[in-house]
Amino acid sequence: MRLIIIVLVAVAASDEGGYVPTGHGVDWSFPMHHASPPFSPGAAAYGEFLEGCAKAFSMKSCKATEEQRMEMNREQAKRQRNYTSLGFGRIRAPEAAYAPARAFWEAFRERASVETWPPGNTYTNNWAAASKMVSLEDGRFQPLGLRTKRAIWDGLKPTLEAWTGAKLKATSLYGIRVYSEGAVLNPHLDRLPLVTSAIMQIDQDVDEPWPIEVVGHDGRAYNVTLTPGDVALYESHTIIHGRPYPLKGQFFANIFVHFIPLDPTDDSKNDPGVDFAWGREQSTESRRDYPAPPPAAVSLAAADRAARASPWLGFPSVKGDAPVPAPATLAADRAARREAASKAKIAGPPTRATEHKFFVPGEAHYAAKMGDLAGVLDQVKAHPAAVNAPDENLWTPLHEAARAGVVGVVEALVQAGADLGARTISGATALFIARQHNHHPIVHYLESIGAPEIADDEL
Repeated sequence: MRLIIIVLVAVAASDEGGYVPTGHGVDWSFPMHHASPPFSPGAAAYGEFLEGCAKAFSMKSCKATEEQRMEMNREQAKRQRNYTSLGFGRIRAPEAAYAPARAFWEAFRERASVETWPPGNTYTNNWAAASKMVSLEDGRFQPLGLRTKRAIWDGLKPTLEAWTGAKLKATSLYGIRVYSEGAVLNPHLDRLPLVTSAIMQIDQDVDEPWPIEVVGHDGRAYNVTLTPGDVALYESHTIIHGRPYPLKGQFFANIFVHFIPLDPTDDSKNDPGVDFAWGREQSTESRRDYPAPPPAAVSLAAADRAARASPWLGFPSVKGDAPVPAPATLAADRAARREAASKAKIAGPPTRATEHKFFVPGEAHYAAKMGDLAGVLDQVKAHPAAVNAPDENLWTPLHEAARAGVVGVVEALVQAGADLGARTISGATALFIARQHNHHPIVHYLESIGAPEIADDEL
């Protein structure tokens, strides 16, 4: 009788939330906090995984990344607020987000680019199963790419806000990642400011389901299987997630969408429950006594209602009636900006292993994106040219800081000589980016020093 009761509970969880308990916790399918037990199914597979990395790079670099990954898995979540009781769920994606993403995929799927990863990166087995990216920021895909990016953010935001009960700000959305046969995604936590997140399944050709394994706030591991049009909601800063079992099939295409909760008393600031200092200093005060999140079924039902209430109405008419390929003049302008900016690029340390971006920027970009003032000052002092060094999308640290919303970082970059008129691959200046993200203190500061405001070319 006892066994029957346990089975019934598992089935109820599966039917209600779209997930299946695995019956184990961390370190069983793959190392998460520490090495897996020798008798676990993940031990042998992980040994082969690490040997493959060592052959492609070096065992030293691979182990260094692994130590960082597992330390982050163990330590980051301890200092963060949880916004939902279980930390994840699965529903059908809002049409307002899935429809434009699928249309973008159909338009450019054949032009995906192979992703590049830093040496020793172990977040995927990129040395054995290369992943590709159809980047929403790729200059070849404009103006549709950036308009689709905004539509996805806008389409998913009400759903995630209903799920968490928090007001959110968009932080990261690169494009559609395409995994190939044999791919493995190492279980990890996302770096901050990736907090409230969604994985939207776009398309796939698989021989069998390829679930994402997540470790809920209850310490149990669950398998969440997605099909095209599904979306997994998850607190990516505290929920360990990965795909430790190799993909069996031709391809698996999904998109990662990230937000950060805002301070409920001041939406120009991030929620104080998101602790950016967890890796640098000990907490000097007690954790805030937050109210308990609602039951998982309640928060997921709220998200589902919001998703169903978000139809796709098409892009607003801005220039013409529908998105069209970028005019030749805009493409030429972008090419000229890219060529000029390439001369300013500098060599520097690779970005941290947790930086999931198609084009790998330098540490100054990473620090600016994180709102890390000390990190920005250190990088600019060590590499003065870094203040205006662009990544492959022509984003400088100032653009990243304008999006992140930390006034002190913007001021420091300006004082170090940041080019106020620098434009991204789509043509936007830092002031325009700050205004788009409603960072009013940064807008006021940049306006006060005469910064130009130039919009994206596609608007």
